[in-house]
Amino acid sequence: MSDRVDLTCPCCGTHLVADVATGEILSEDRPKPSKTFDDAVSEVRSGSKRREDAFSKAFDRTRKLDDLLEKKFEEARKKTKDDGTRPTNPLDLD
Repeated sequence: MSDRVDLTCPCCGTHLVADVATGEILSEDRPKPSKTFDDAVSEVRSGSKRREDAFSKAFDRTRKLDDLLEKKFEEARKKTKDDGTRPTNPLDLD
């Protein structure tokens, strides 16, 4: 069995060599960044649009959820109104 393990990080692509016995990183080889400064600046500037889109989607989901809960509540209210039986009082069970 080898006394070292070669790993590649799935997130950043860094190549790591780790010692099996101690778990310590013996070496790492980080890839060069592929983005330029201009790419990073444009990504930051487009961030406000992404945040606005995410907020509007979350707002729509919340509005739809409110409507759905209101419909369920009304349906439950109709069901109990038509049922006519009184619910069991938990204090009467003693």
